[in-house]
Amino acid sequence: MTSMKKETHYLPGLDGLRAIAVMAIIIFHLNPKFLPGGFLGVDTFFIISGYLITMILLKEYRETGSINLFKFYTKRIKRLFPAILFLLVTLFAYCLLFEQSILHQLKKDIIAAFFYVSNWWYIYDKVDYFQALEPRPLQHLWSLAIEEQFYIFFPLILLLFLKKFSRRTAMIAFTVVAIISAIWMAILYQPGMQVSRLYFGTDTRLQTMLLGVLLAFFWPAFRLKREVPPAMRLTISAIGLINFVILLISFTQITEATGFLYNGGFFILGLITISTIASSVHPGSMLKQLLSLPFLTYIGRLSYSLYLWHFPVIVMVEHHFVKGQAPFYAYIIEITLTLLFAWFSYEFIETPFRREGFSYFKPSRLKTRWPVVLMLLALVGFSGYSFVQTDTAEAPKVYTTQTMGSVTSPKLLGPVSWTDEDNSGNDTQYEAKQYISPLFIGDSVLVDINQQLKEIYPNATIDGEIGRSIYKAIPLADQYSYLNKKDQIVVLGIGTNGDFEEVQLETLLAKFDKAKVYLVTARVPLSYESHVNELMKEAAEKHKNVQVIDWYAVSSNHTEYFAPDGIHLEYPGIQAMIKLFNDSIK
Repeated sequence: MTSMKKETHYLPGLDGLRAIAVMAIIIFHLNPKFLPGGFLGVDTFFIISGYLITMILLKEYRETGSINLFKFYTKRIKRLFPAILFLLVTLFAYCLLFEQSILHQLKKDIIAAFFYVSNWWYIYDKVDYFQALEPRPLQHLWSLAIEEQFYIFFPLILLLFLKKFSRRTAMIAFTVVAIISAIWMAILYQPGMQVSRLYFGTDTRLQTMLLGVLLAFFWPAFRLKREVPPAMRLTISAIGLINFVILLISFTQITEATGFLYNGGFFILGLITISTIASSVHPGSMLKQLLSLPFLTYIGRLSYSLYLWHFPVIVMVEHHFVKGQAPFYAYIIEITLTLLFAWFSYEFIETPFRREGFSYFKPSRLKTRWPVVLMLLALVGFSGYSFVQTDTAEAPKVYTTQTMGSVTSPKLLGPVSWTDEDNSGNDTQYEAKQYISPLFIGDSVLVDINQQLKEIYPNATIDGEIGRSIYKAIPLADQYSYLNKKDQIVVLGIGTNGDFEEVQLETLLAKFDKAKVYLVTARVPLSYESHVNELMKEAAEKHKNVQVIDWYAVSSNHTEYFAPDGIHLEYPGIQAMIKLFNDSIK
């Protein structure tokens, strides 16, 4: 399948695939409900990066008998660093002027991003990629950190294998490491765990990068024959189109809570992706023709800048809205600003520096570039000086909690009281029910209302814990087996911190099969929200002792109920939930 004809260096099919990947990522970050598996686009980038870098290095070694590491690293720096530096200084300057409350955390994130260790920094800082409670506009740079770490070490390792051993030995070694990475992820994974350690880790994500590496060994795009037998062309096209469709379907069906992903799923999807890439780079493939549409290739060329800018723009805009409940016009603003910043970065930062390096600043060329150069120098100078001078005192926390045994409760905001209009339009005072002693098991939302629940149910047992999922609630329920009896009320709020399946819900309900159980639907701006709520409603229809308290429905269109994360409660939300419990529990 190879030819010694003059090689071409532009692969429009890969740019088209980059476009699909970056659009999926942007849609996911706009709102995970729009495209639950859009985050998988990052793995497409990983595989493309591994493929292209390896193909370039193998070509150089084939032609020269060695790899010029200095030239390789210089090209990588010119390609990647100016655009990210422009992002860092611009974002810091903006936050210094308009968002000073996040500066303390932002400075730490900038340092990690500058040295390309963001992924390990976020692991150390225990950041939840999928449920961040505070604005972290550089959180997306974890993936670029992994790529840069790969760029630093992989050429050295590849050169060593090619010099001391053979291509075959290198392929075997990289295959083994990719499989070990996938197995290591599966070993570390536990159902219901916070998966960011697996998602951010270089060790666990190396598997997909190495799949791209392996593809470069046996399918070098620059050496593929244009003319192949019709049957082979049809086969290549069919395999590519089928796998491309599977990849698109995975973007719509898989969520971050899908256990399959961490038990070999990333590896399997990686195999599907390399099949797609193999078809997209073949000159005679129909998929290559599809992905070479001008609109897609242009977006693909902008993909690096689009990726850099989309997340900070989304975070900064949605910082002013309740997460998951931003109005439609906010999405328009976010997309428009992302396109503008990405275009500017691509045209005036990324492309010129990639072609010219520091020759960009030659006096002979400043005549037409002086506005951009002055702006860049001003940004760098202002941000650099301010970065050193700004106060490093701890920023105030969004949530203040007090720990009481296994229950963490917020500071008391005030007495529980509410009024509502009856059918005649008159205000009616609601009275609390003081005579029952229900069991409440829940997560941080239960923590939010702990004090107020105690006021209306002073005999209640309230067990709330930040980050609790249904997987943690199941063994916890065994501690309350003595309350599984007739006329006992059990309230379960376990839908916020991750998806689950019917089997987990049935296991939990079986532990309270004699009690009256109330399932509280979740309001969480993540893709699994509708799934867990639907499972609760199905359980209520299936079991006579189960009833739903529909917090999701009651809280609709009430942004004033929520903190900026769209999950935790402000005082009006606490009042509304307490009233809902009081009205619902019989």
